[in-house]
Amino acid sequence: MREIVKLLTFSLIILLSINTLSAQKAKSKAASINNPKQQVIATVGKENISYADIEKAFKKNMNRRDLELHNISQDSLFDFIELYVNYRLKVRDALSRGFDKDSSIIQDIYSNKKILAESFYYEKKLTEPAIERMSKLREYEKQIAIIVVTHKPANADTIIAYEKANGLLKLLADGVNFFGLAQDSSDDKETARRGGIVHNFITAGNIQKQIEDAVYSLKPDEVYPEPINIKFGYIILKLLKDEPRLLVKARHILLSEIYQSDTFSVSQKADSLLNLLKKGASFSKLAEENSDDPQSAANGGDFGEWYSRSTGFTESGKILVPEFVDALYDLHDGTYSGKVYTDYGIHIIIRDSTKFPEIEKEKEDIKKLYKRIYLEQDKREMLDSLKIAYGLKINEDLLKTVISHLDTTKTNLDSAWARDIPAEMYKKQLYSFINKSTTIGEFLDYTKTKNELRGLSLNEQGFKRGINKLVEEPLFNTIAVELEKSYPDFAALMQEFRDGILLFKVEALEVWDKLKFDTTLAKTYYDSTKSRYRTSPAYDLTEIYMLSDSAAQEVYKLAQNSDDFEQLAEQHSQRAGYREKRGNWGLCYIKDSKIAKLVDTLNPKVGAILPPTPFERGFSIIKVNKYEGPRPKTFEEAIPDFAPEVQDILQKQLTENWIKELKTKFAVNIDKKKIVSVVGQIKKSNK
Repeated sequence: MREIVKLLTFSLIILLSINTLSAQKAKSKAASINNPKQQVIATVGKENISYADIEKAFKKNMNRRDLELHNISQDSLFDFIELYVNYRLKVRDALSRGFDKDSSIIQDIYSNKKILAESFYYEKKLTEPAIERMSKLREYEKQIAIIVVTHKPANADTIIAYEKANGLLKLLADGVNFFGLAQDSSDDKETARRGGIVHNFITAGNIQKQIEDAVYSLKPDEVYPEPINIKFGYIILKLLKDEPRLLVKARHILLSEIYQSDTFSVSQKADSLLNLLKKGASFSKLAEENSDDPQSAANGGDFGEWYSRSTGFTESGKILVPEFVDALYDLHDGTYSGKVYTDYGIHIIIRDSTKFPEIEKEKEDIKKLYKRIYLEQDKREMLDSLKIAYGLKINEDLLKTVISHLDTTKTNLDSAWARDIPAEMYKKQLYSFINKSTTIGEFLDYTKTKNELRGLSLNEQGFKRGINKLVEEPLFNTIAVELEKSYPDFAALMQEFRDGILLFKVEALEVWDKLKFDTTLAKTYYDSTKSRYRTSPAYDLTEIYMLSDSAAQEVYKLAQNSDDFEQLAEQHSQRAGYREKRGNWGLCYIKDSKIAKLVDTLNPKVGAILPPTPFERGFSIIKVNKYEGPRPKTFEEAIPDFAPEVQDILQKQLTENWIKELKTKFAVNIDKKKIVSVVGQIKKSNK
């Protein structure tokens, strides 16, 4: 329980912490005048705390991102500043004890630096640029046509399909019509029937990356100059349309031929509805009264969502059938279609309104899309390039020699896998990275101690995978140093993490490790609150459990004429393990015992033998031995009820005493007049 509390507190620490490096730097008078948030409003020892520092901590801890620090009540503001000052006091205490030089803490920071740097680096170098790029690309949507060339059979030599695709590209270059060639030569019969045309438009993020890159490199009517490699073969790509991405609001009336056997009468009904619309009838009312689409009919035919040709409905993501989409996008706002035939029946469609997508609002969804589809591949590619850039060199000849001494059908889970590697090879350099060489012997040691190297294949590919795993930590620890110099927000992140670890260490010593159960305090608390703690009503029960009703009735007759119910339970009960107990359940509390709850509903008297009652897929004959009503709990019985509250009181006392000591050790000043002045300046500048 205490470990969980520690972890929760540590999480809170990380949330509360901010970059104190910038707070410790002297703020110039000019900067303070120009930006009131940079004014120092509190000090802890020699550490200056600005309003900006408090504001940053406040924003990290508030669920409501729209709530500004200067808009909260003055009392709440002072309380938050007091909380933050106490946090900084604890960190100062940890530093004064030299915890920042503790080898275990240094190692903890070093071990986690790789994780923080890796996440931050990929966010800055991959995710953020990708979101900006995809956001710009998603302002447009494109229609393509394709010719598909598959491997035949699926596992055949890929050169055959590649040569065929290149031959088709040559025909196109010689002037052969793309659509005719697609009909004759494409292995995708569905698109081939349409001359290769893909009905659904595409936009960034909803098609394979290699196809997307090719599409966005083309202008309308251009053919991509190379076959595009896909999982099952190659495609030849032509861009047909490149248009602004539009979101459309639409309504429709569906006359479904599924429910009507007479298609002619359905068509006639559509004609009559169109005539009514021409005379000014309400589209919504006609939809409510006539549409066979119950979901939209209730809303006057309205789908309730915006629709895009490339991304579908904005909320559900569902895609409309091509015939419907073509008709919808041929309309102008406020106009309606004629009869539109689909597999669902006959539609009459009205296009209500059109707008461009709000890309800024889509960015969070774009980020999720990028991380789900592209990020891992981009990370692998970037990681490979980083290893080269930072000088990874593998001794290929030595690696091949080592592999020649291994059984390549096995993994390093075999305890004797390395026994045939000659001892003289152990000191030879296997690879070097960032000014450090690693020998064969060192690599073999890593395979025994590093979990990420378990199950390594004993071949060249397996060894290189192991090397790549091993160089990631020094790579990102090196990158972390560069990030701290280049990105103030990463420097802040690392400072937060360091402060969090320091605080966790010092708070463990001063609070958590001292949280022993104090019996004297507990008894005092119990005496003042004992009226809260009462036992639950309980029954002492003995049961004879039978699987069938008829058998239960027979045993019940015996029980009514017997003075020894327990002996009957020992002889007849069919509940596993209860014959040995002679059917006795002991004292069962109503609040947490099913059998006690069952008995209580029957309101029995003590000594009663209850007739067979359905219970747990059988039938129970129950004797009520004793009933205990609610009573005040003893101190020992009540401990589980009040122990958490007592621990909270003790924790609060320990923390308050510690803070009191720290305030005598480190001078604390909170300038409330300055705080009020800064808040006033901020509010005035925001008007």
